[in-house]
Amino acid sequence: MMRYSPTHHTGELLGGKYLMKKFTKRSVAAAASFALVTGALVAAAPAQAADITIKVMTPNYTPKMPAFYEDLNKRFMAANPGIKVEHENLEWDAILVKGRTLISTNSYPDILNLNTFSEFAAEGLLYKASDLFTEKALSDFATAFRENSKYNGVEYAVPDLASARMFFINKSLFYGAGNTKIPTTWAEVTAAANRIKAKYGSKVYPLAIPLGREEAQAEFQIWAGGNGGRYFDEKTSKWVINSAANLQTLNQLKAWTKAGLTQPNPASTNRTDAFRLFAQGKVAMINASVFFPSDLKTIYKSKVDYGVAPFPTAKAGTKPITLGVQDYYMAFKKPGNQDAVSKWLNFLYEPKNYAAFLKATGGFIPATKSASTEVDSTLLPFIEQLDNAIFYPGTLGSWGAVVAKITTQIGGGITKDAKKVLDDLQKAAVAAGTK
Repeated sequence: MMRYSPTHHTGELLGGKYLMKKFTKRSVAAAASFALVTGALVAAAPAQAADITIKVMTPNYTPKMPAFYEDLNKRFMAANPGIKVEHENLEWDAILVKGRTLISTNSYPDILNLNTFSEFAAEGLLYKASDLFTEKALSDFATAFRENSKYNGVEYAVPDLASARMFFINKSLFYGAGNTKIPTTWAEVTAAANRIKAKYGSKVYPLAIPLGREEAQAEFQIWAGGNGGRYFDEKTSKWVINSAANLQTLNQLKAWTKAGLTQPNPASTNRTDAFRLFAQGKVAMINASVFFPSDLKTIYKSKVDYGVAPFPTAKAGTKPITLGVQDYYMAFKKPGNQDAVSKWLNFLYEPKNYAAFLKATGGFIPATKSASTEVDSTLLPFIEQLDNAIFYPGTLGSWGAVVAKITTQIGGGITKDAKKVLDDLQKAAVAAGTK
């Protein structure tokens, strides 16, 4: 679930949804903060010699994360003088690349915060959640999130937060073009986009479709989901990436692009690029996450008056969907580190610390029941859509390898043969297996 990136200024990837069923989610600051954001160690060693050093690796949800972790680690080490924390806070692009090579390089940290965990669980690398938390502590996590943190029926991770998606419009551009209601179907999206194009010409992109490497799998899944398309069929336990529904979806995205109703080059447009265009008043309609309202104000300093609605579906009468995305904390089994990693994770989830974590991440849904009692009003429309949420097959050990290919290749279907792109992804997924 990516957010901030100094390269793109802000932004998702996925990733605390609340009563859902199965969840499978970005003015550079002072020079010191910039160093923290780009991967420098964010915690200094305590004055007293430590008995053990643990390495923590996390993604940079927002520019506020380095300062949050620096303070957290300083207080943790003061309370636990026998434990030293070395903390690496990376941009999403960097941590995704690094995360996918941890097994092959045998260089995993003690604690990792990422949008997937099952491939590590499948290799027997992770502690069970019950090895790190008491049942009382685990019971505070939303049940749906706990279910989605299981591999082969066992919890190997804990959720940190979650995200959901809705359809955003720029009210001024949308209604200024003569549209009277937010689209509920693809046909209505086409009609509204044509009115916007006729009104504003090249000054405005009617629809943003970011299929760049940042989070193409999410953009495609939410459009395909409204057409009944999925990546994996839970009932048959088979990959269905090249299904008829997914092919129809990719061809529809291609058709909108060919008609000049989207930004140029969707396949190379990252989500943060599209968000920036919307914030600048250059995009009228966009798929965006639960944190986007907060980002518009705090990061983009945008004055765009926006509206949100359920995501359009392929045809009338189809139930709208949202995409649920969950991120995870996990701890790797290393000689002598169990007590230290357990203490750090439990310290993070203490109410005061977790509240500060949520504030620093900016606009996500909390993963714990206790923190879910007070949420910003901007989250309510997303929460209301949770009963319609669909999810990645994140509990599959092979999902990490498969999603890496989807993210980098599915955008090619805009300019290349869509069927071949999906067929190639299907072959790769089948080869990766369903473990």
